[in-house]
Amino acid sequence: MNAPTPPAASPAAPAPAAAPVKTNTITVDGQTVAFTPGQTVIQAAHGVGIDVPHYCYHPGLSIAGNCRICMVEVEGSTKPQISCKLPCSEGLKIRTQSELAVAARAGVMEMLLVNHPLDCPICDQAGECHLQEYSFAFGQGASRATTEKTHLPKNVPFGSKVVYDGERCIKCTLCVRFVDEVAGTHELAMGQRSDHELVIMTSKGEFTTPYAMNIIDICPVGALTSRDFRFKSRLWFMDFTPTLCTGCARGCNVTLGARTGRVMRLAPRENQDVNKWWMCDPGRLGYGHVNSPTRLAAPRVKQKDGTWADSTVEAALSAAGAALRGAQAAGAAGDVLCDGNLSLEELLLAKDLATQLKGKARFAAAVGTDADPLLIVNEKGANAKGAEALGLTRATAAAPAAVLLVEEDANVGKALRDGAGAKVVFASDAAHVPVSAEVVFPLPTFAEKDGWLVNVDGRVQALRASLQAGPQGLTSAAELLDEILAELSSPVAGRGLAEVRAQLRTLPALAGLTWSAIDAPASVEGSAPAGAKA
Repeated sequence: MNAPTPPAASPAAPAPAAAPVKTNTITVDGQTVAFTPGQTVIQAAHGVGIDVPHYCYHPGLSIAGNCRICMVEVEGSTKPQISCKLPCSEGLKIRTQSELAVAARAGVMEMLLVNHPLDCPICDQAGECHLQEYSFAFGQGASRATTEKTHLPKNVPFGSKVVYDGERCIKCTLCVRFVDEVAGTHELAMGQRSDHELVIMTSKGEFTTPYAMNIIDICPVGALTSRDFRFKSRLWFMDFTPTLCTGCARGCNVTLGARTGRVMRLAPRENQDVNKWWMCDPGRLGYGHVNSPTRLAAPRVKQKDGTWADSTVEAALSAAGAALRGAQAAGAAGDVLCDGNLSLEELLLAKDLATQLKGKARFAAAVGTDADPLLIVNEKGANAKGAEALGLTRATAAAPAAVLLVEEDANVGKALRDGAGAKVVFASDAAHVPVSAEVVFPLPTFAEKDGWLVNVDGRVQALRASLQAGPQGLTSAAELLDEILAELSSPVAGRGLAEVRAQLRTLPALAGLTWSAIDAPASVEGSAPAGAKA
């Protein structure tokens, strides 16, 4: 008997159509601009690349609305309005370049310049000054003021790292809001009144925050300058490179300024995933080793009488191969000791060299006690997380090693260097070379090399070499390590940087890292946020 035929399934009811997502928009200079509830006009405009002039506005601080240079025309209103405090609302129509808006900015500029000193030729801010830029765009050709300018205190020390000029100050209060809202230390306030108003220190002459120098970056004029950089160089003579700070494992994104072989300054570069707009003072000032007078600029080989002689790269590689083969024949340890600031590329090749020498690769990195909730972490090895991911163990005590790579004394101190007894040494500074060394290669610092670092959060980021920093023409440590492997007839030699990087991307140990930042373009253009220096 046949089984009964099951009833035909009724057609499934169609899924309800998804409700259309409503997009909130305003119109700026005829362009439709989407906004999220709560955004102001200046935020929405900046989000799509429409420039609205501003002094007191900064996306990381509260809105003060006191400079008035961001005024725009609102359709239906007879008076201009400040865009930093004007909330977006559906259908709002804004004109940033109308006759009314431009005239309003011109009036603001005339007021700001009544008492501002005409000292651009000696001002450190020249070349990246918003007051200069807007004076050119909106200012008058001549002043109508007939009275003498108000004179205020100049060259006022704000602690040991910042200098204040009251006459240049436009009272935007960015610095005051920063120490209140970001640093939380409240060392600054506004004092006096009217045209005698100025910024004053409320502490006893020194900042307690390690982030004080950020007020230099966000100052839109030359009122706050760096004692370290003051009068060192004009901006247009410097080369700027988007790179990373290696002062700790945070990996703050920075813009490095250099000239004629010397690093002149580091300034924070915006990255919302890492350091937002800020960086700490120790990291900012931690480039001194790059400018050391005892930097190594050429390979050196120890002579039979114990003296050092400069060498070609080829001759030094040959000598290094001979030294390592001799150490192997004598049964010496084949370990490689690495600075925790080395790049992933350098660490991988160092590990391969240790394997070839039948030893292991270790890394050394300082650990501090100064971590804070904002940026600073205790791990001072800029690539310690990358070294651990590659399987390198941390060196906690002196132990023999055949090869030593040391960039900074802070990570690989004298005890570790001397205890290694290394025959082949890569060092940035002659002061870091132990007496055991027979061959020395100059090691490029963070300012002079391209490479990948893994920060404390597992994000892979790119170091980029400056064209002007440090000794010129240094051969990368990665290339030299590869050549030494070839000298030792290693089967993994001769891969080249591209192949090493391709291998790094496919290593299972590195699979859990965030690689997206490596593929994102970096530029020094626009590297400073709104209201800040580049």
